[in-house]
Amino acid sequence: MPRNNGVASLQSSTLGHIAHLLRRLCRDEGITRKDVEYVLKHIKSHLPPQIQSLVCHALLHEKQKPIFPELLNDKYAYIVTHMNGQYIWINDNPKLLPWLPGLNGQHIRSLKLTGGNLQPMNDEDRDYYLVHKLRPLYNFMCTLQNLVSLQCSQLCNNYMLELLSINCPNLENVNVEMCTDIDDIGAFYLGGHFPTDDTYKQIRRGTQIESKSVCRKLKKVNLEYTLACTTSAAMLLHLCLELEELVVCPDVNMGDVFTLLHGANPDRYPDVKRRYALKSLRTNMELDENVLALMVQTCPKLEDITLRCNGVERKDRNLVANLLSLNLKSLYVMNCNTRSLLWYLEQKGKYLKELTVSHLVMAPASLTFTRTHLQHVIHYCPGLTHFSLMLNNGPIEPDVPYTHFGKELSYFTCLEYLRLEGTSVTPEDLAIFVVKNVKLEELRILIHSLEILDDKVLFDLLSSGALVNLVNLFLYRPMLTAAGLKRLLVGCPQLQMVGPLSSWAITKKDREELMKDIRTNNWDLNLDSPEINHMMII
Repeated sequence: MPRNNGVASLQSSTLGHIAHLLRRLCRDEGITRKDVEYVLKHIKSHLPPQIQSLVCHALLHEKQKPIFPELLNDKYAYIVTHMNGQYIWINDNPKLLPWLPGLNGQHIRSLKLTGGNLQPMNDEDRDYYLVHKLRPLYNFMCTLQNLVSLQCSQLCNNYMLELLSINCPNLENVNVEMCTDIDDIGAFYLGGHFPTDDTYKQIRRGTQIESKSVCRKLKKVNLEYTLACTTSAAMLLHLCLELEELVVCPDVNMGDVFTLLHGANPDRYPDVKRRYALKSLRTNMELDENVLALMVQTCPKLEDITLRCNGVERKDRNLVANLLSLNLKSLYVMNCNTRSLLWYLEQKGKYLKELTVSHLVMAPASLTFTRTHLQHVIHYCPGLTHFSLMLNNGPIEPDVPYTHFGKELSYFTCLEYLRLEGTSVTPEDLAIFVVKNVKLEELRILIHSLEILDDKVLFDLLSSGALVNLVNLFLYRPMLTAAGLKRLLVGCPQLQMVGPLSSWAITKKDREELMKDIRTNNWDLNLDSPEINHMMII
C-alpha cells in the first residue's frame, strides 16, 4: 500500500502553523498592515533570520492545497520582505502594487511575476499602465541586489530588463514567457550593449565587445514567446560569457544566430576561434549541416541538443555526423530518419542518459519505428535513464515477433523515466520497456485509447516486480478497473501520484472511496487530475 505521510517534526509543524496563521492574516480584510507589523515584531524577537526565511517559504507552499492570488496583497509582501524571505511572488494586484515602494527586497533571491489580469487592451491605456501603474514595481526592483532568479509571465517589459541590468549583479536565471512588451531592446539592455551597423563586423573579426550590464553571471535566459528575435540571441550569446542555456522566440532559427555572428561563408568556419559556454541548444527549425558544424565547433561544452531533421537518410546522417565530436547526455530528435539515428547511436549512444524520439508528422517509411529498431536502441544506449517515444499516433511496427531474437532479446534496465505518447504498443512491447526496469520511477503513457492495458496486463507487470519503485504513474484511458487499481496500490508502495482516474474504467463512487481511504489512512498519494492541474497556481 502507499506510504503514510510521515509525522512532521516539531520544528516543521510549528513553522507550518505559523505560516498558516500569517496566511490567515493576509486574507482577512479586517486585519490592517499595522496589525501585521505588530505581529511580525513579536515573531522576529523569537525567531532567528534563517527560521524566518523558512516561514516565508511555507507561506506560499501549503502542502496539498493550491495557493490562489488573493493571498498576494500588501500584507503578504510586507511579511516576506521583513522576515528575511528569499522568495516573493508579485502580480498586478491593485492591493499590492501601491505598497511596493516602501519595501526593501535585499534578501530576495527568487522573484516570480505574473500579470494579465488588469492590463488594458488599447494602446493609450496600456502606455499609462506601463509607465505609471507599474512604477511601484520598478522602484521595488531597484532593491533586488541579491536576486538570482527571475520568473515572469505576462508582466515583464523592456524597462524591467534594464533595471535588472543596473541593479542585479548576482542574477543567473531569467525566465520570461508570454511578455509581448519585450523585444530586442530589452534583450540588449540585459546583455549590456546596443549593436550598431558595425557591431557584427567587429565580432566576426574576433573583437570581444564590452558589456555594460552588471549581470555578468547569467547562465540561463529564456525569452520564449516575446518579441526578442535573432539579434537578441546573438548579442546575449556574445556578451554573456557564462551563458549555458538560451531560448528565444520559437520562430528564430538558432543557425541564423551563429551565421549572424560569424558570417554565412562555410569556408571561414574552420578559422573561427570563439568558444561559447552553451551546454544546451534547442531549436525547432531545421538546420543546415554546415551551420550545425559551426555551432558544435564553437560550443564544445554542449551536453543537451534538440535537433529537427529532414527525414531523408543521407541528409540526416550528414547532420547528426556533426554531433560525433560531442559526448551528449541528452538528445531530442524530431523527424529523424531511423537508420541515421541508429547509425549515430551505435557510435555515441553509450554516453546518452536521455533520449527523445519524436515524429511531427504521420510517419513515412523513412521514419518507421519497429521492434528491431527498439532492440538496437536498447543495445546502443545501455545507460539511458530517460526515454520518450512520440510517434504521432503511429505504432511500434511488429516487423518480427520478439521470439525471433531468442537469447539476444534485450530489455531496458536503467530507465527512471518512460514516456510513450501517440505510440501504439502491445503488451509485448510494454514488457520490453518495463519488466526489467526496477529503477523506474515515472511512467507516462498518453495514447488516444490504451485498451491493451487491462487488469491482466497490469497484474503480469506487477508480478515481474518492475513497478515496485514507481512514484508517478500517468495513464490516459486504460481499461483498468477498481480491482486493478487496488492491486496497483499494493504492488507499488512508493506511489505518490496516479491518474487521471477520470479516464480509467473506474466509477465515480470508487474514486470517492479511494479519496476517503487516502484521508483515513494518511497516505502520501495524490490523484492526478487535468482539472486540478489547470487550477493550480503553484
